[in-house]
Amino acid sequence: MKTGLVLGCTIALGTVLLAVPAARADGGSRCGDGHAMSHQYHGRGHSGATGHLLRHLLRHQQEIGLNDEQVGKLRSVALDADRAAIRASAERQVSERELRAMMWDVKSDMPAIEAKVKEAEAREADLRIVGIKAKRDMIAVLTSEQQTKLKALRHGDRHADGRTLDQAPRRSEQESDRATPAG
Repeated sequence: MKTGLVLGCTIALGTVLLAVPAARADGGSRCGDGHAMSHQYHGRGHSGATGHLLRHLLRHQQEIGLNDEQVGKLRSVALDADRAAIRASAERQVSERELRAMMWDVKSDMPAIEAKVKEAEAREADLRIVGIKAKRDMIAVLTSEQQTKLKALRHGDRHADGRTLDQAPRRSEQESDRATPAG
């Protein structure tokens, strides 16, 4: 009985281990320039800097003084930005793949390839503009007093040397460094 169970588990594990590389044979979701797309969509429900800003605002909701209506509006703006970013990213991917196909097609002429390169770059710019616009729209939801509090929180999270509070050595580490003689 135990031999059958061990054999079954070994076969299942072997199957999984063989299937994983096959599933990622293309390197995962990759765009034409070879960079993984994870920098565009982090899988947390909101993409890029917009998601970071939303999480920061929600984490400091009390300190900033956000009301429920503002939180709902911020989430709505972030969702709309995600939709636009996903569409722009998909259009960019399609454009990159079309460019790759044109580059390998000997019948494609250089002016058409150049136009496709410019289109692909325009799609990348569209994606960046979506993020910038969303951040500005999210900041516009805040009152001027809340914007000032947000700036103070952002600047307060950094030390003079540019490290964040998470990167700074802990007080106990600093004391132990001083207590240990150099040498």
